[in-house]
Amino acid sequence: MNHLTILIKPSSSACNLDCKYCFYKDISKNRDVYTNDFMDISTLENIVKNALSKNVDYINFIFQGGEPTLVGIDFYKKLITLQNKYNNNNINIVNSIQTNGIDIDDEFAIFFKENDFLVEISLDGLKETHDLYRTYKNGSSTFDEVISAINILKKYKVNFNILSVVTKESAKNIDEIYEYFKSNDFPYIQFIPYIKNFEIDNQNKYIENEFKNYLDTTSFYIFLDKLFNLWYKDIKNGKFVEIRNFMDYITVLKGYNPTSCGMNGFCSLNIVIESNGDVYPCDLYCFDYWKLGNINKDSLDELMASSKALEFLNRSLYIHNTCKKCKYFKLCGGGCRRNLEPFVDNIPSFNYQCKAIKQFLDKNLNKLISISNMFD
Repeated sequence: MNHLTILIKPSSSACNLDCKYCFYKDISKNRDVYTNDFMDISTLENIVKNALSKNVDYINFIFQGGEPTLVGIDFYKKLITLQNKYNNNNINIVNSIQTNGIDIDDEFAIFFKENDFLVEISLDGLKETHDLYRTYKNGSSTFDEVISAINILKKYKVNFNILSVVTKESAKNIDEIYEYFKSNDFPYIQFIPYIKNFEIDNQNKYIENEFKNYLDTTSFYIFLDKLFNLWYKDIKNGKFVEIRNFMDYITVLKGYNPTSCGMNGFCSLNIVIESNGDVYPCDLYCFDYWKLGNINKDSLDELMASSKALEFLNRSLYIHNTCKKCKYFKLCGGGCRRNLEPFVDNIPSFNYQCKAIKQFLDKNLNKLISISNMFD
């Protein structure tokens, strides 16, 4: 099915929290022009009008930040009005919002329910693991407010899922975290390994961020193996929780494309639009060097066919000989391009997560295959 995904940052990097591992606030501050203003309605209209002129079957508008609820509910009401105005081709529209949940109240929840939004809410496991990195600017806890927001979403039967960043600390406690998530009836969970932060300057030079407490190879393997075997046991006992990380392996084993673009073996354009209309090819590459243009001046067709967009795509095509020879390459795709930084003479580094993934698949591939055989 022909589709388009557009990630929109209506509040840019502005946020009501101060998460220690946040890479986007550093990206925003290090651009030539610092942006943290809210998106105006004329820019939103240009986005919607451009997107709905495309010849596609469906469009996924994903709102992220910073914190996208900061722009207020009227912004999203205007979004729905504009989508209704410009959807002359009856394209199937999916609206999603990735939020820390702090500003979600009854009014927001009712709106999300009435307009079929998918709410992706960040929760890093237990209170003690969540509050290590996801705090207010004064360092105080946010856990209780996030749980309150989730309960409001449940109250109004809003479609939601959990986004959970995996740190070294949460990897050690993944069994308790998984049980906690199950006990709260979270139907869909995506675990996001906390990876190395970096910057890219105007000459495309790689600069590693000073905050180094990323998920190392050993911790990543412990996380994958322990969580998978808990999940496997539940599935065999007829209890199913959808965990995207493992369902993507199942999807590939069934002969379909994974939802995670990092498993495709190459990059696609996942258009990101900043609050001022600046456009980038991926939410992990919103650097000045990779700026494609501006939606207020250029059409989506022009932006997606630009020389910078083609450069971004072409740089993802190199495959290490080790990967080409690996029996798991068709299953993992070599990993996300971000994990292959830095590139030297257009050749990527080796994926530092590779050892953990191979170790995990060596041990658990047969179990993955047995689960895949349970799905039609």
